[in-house]
Amino acid sequence: MTEKQFRERTRSELRQIGDQLKGLATDRDIYWKFEREIVAANPQLQHGRSGFLDMTRGAYAEAMTARLLRLLEPDGGSASLHHILGQLAEYPELLHDKITARELAHDRSALQNAAADLRKVTMPRAAHHERTLSALACTHRELNSALDMMIATVKTYYWIINDSYIDLDVSHAEDPMAIFQSAWAVPALAK
Repeated sequence: MTEKQFRERTRSELRQIGDQLKGLATDRDIYWKFEREIVAANPQLQHGRSGFLDMTRGAYAEAMTARLLRLLEPDGGSASLHHILGQLAEYPELLHDKITARELAHDRSALQNAAADLRKVTMPRAAHHERTLSALACTHRELNSALDMMIATVKTYYWIINDSYIDLDVSHAEDPMAIFQSAWAVPALAK
């Protein structure tokens, strides 16, 4: 493949990966807004047990882990950041004055380590005591670390390949917490 073909294909793949990462970052932002602005601000939710909160926390951790692992360990047909970085080594002229071969190797290793670290904290969480914020703290740390590292990596290599910036910053068209401004459970209308 020519350098031009590699650049074009890689630009497209990095945008696909970036879109997925931006979706993950948006979901993370909404989840933590929910924890900070809704749960932590409500004394009834802070100290009581809630099957709904346990389920929500467990579902968030498991879904985010699965989505990140799909990006870190993709099947053969999916765009792969690890694969892109591996192929980039075959085009050393693209790296010239932007990144060293050692830094490239470090970034590839960081992707593998992130997948391994996520695998270590992955386990089904069915019991209520396994779904508390404190029980999920290690998982949250690994999720945040992997997501932040992958976003930074996509931004770096998008710049290296395309000499331009890719926007992966979270933004909301509307307040995602606005849904909590009205009661969810309303009494059934009298017949």
